[in-house]
Amino acid sequence: MENDLSDNIVLLTGVGGGIGNAFVHALVGRVKVLITSSRSEESEVLNSSDSPENFTHLSYDLTREQNVQALMDHIRRDYGKLDILINTIGGSLYSFPLEEYPLEAFHEVFRVNLDSAFLLTKESVRLMKDSGGNIVHIVSSSADNIAKKKAPYGMAKAALGKLIQYAAAELASYNIRVNGISPTYVFTPRHEREIQQKAKREDKSEEQIRKDLMKTQLIKRPLHSEDLIPLMELLATTKVITGQVYRCTLGEVLK
Repeated sequence: MENDLSDNIVLLTGVGGGIGNAFVHALVGRVKVLITSSRSEESEVLNSSDSPENFTHLSYDLTREQNVQALMDHIRRDYGKLDILINTIGGSLYSFPLEEYPLEAFHEVFRVNLDSAFLLTKESVRLMKDSGGNIVHIVSSSADNIAKKKAPYGMAKAALGKLIQYAAAELASYNIRVNGISPTYVFTPRHEREIQQKAKREDKSEEQIRKDLMKTQLIKRPLHSEDLIPLMELLATTKVITGQVYRCTLGEVLK
């Protein structure tokens, strides 16, 4: 049975990326109000110049506290509350051996993957505490596994998993549930372009690169953004699940 989202005011962040954009198209027209936010412009998010009814896109850099506060002020002013926060902001950004990793790049990875999640969780409480709500963060299997030359990314995502647990414990008294989805490599359009570049660089076929990326999975098929939608909808509407991070890894073996 389809999860009923029709009476909810939803904030969806990181919609410039593959997962966030897939979630936009899954939710638009099915919720009472859909507010999206990213650094992208609205036309890039919807691939259209026409805005659906009850849809608002606000362009913000949500790694900055004043921007997150401004976003929440906008929601409070226009809608009075927030029922669901779905945060998909994230990215590994850089690839360096640990001994060569620049400190500023390290801090940027944490700002994107952890600071934004912390600020969004913190600031959404004042819009949810009177009537409860659900918060869903996208984590990553890199929180558990080792991704070569991406130590800060794995560290930040592991910390996000711990943030989910602490937030669930502290916010339960407000009837706010906090959960996460931790996928393995997701074959988004951006990642497909990276596969093409890597195939040329390493003189391999694109199919071989894809097989290499899936070699630790028990189920040998690509994971796409759309595959995460049913779990996202469950966690966005649940009344009984909190403090959990669900691994969507197609049986990926820890490495």
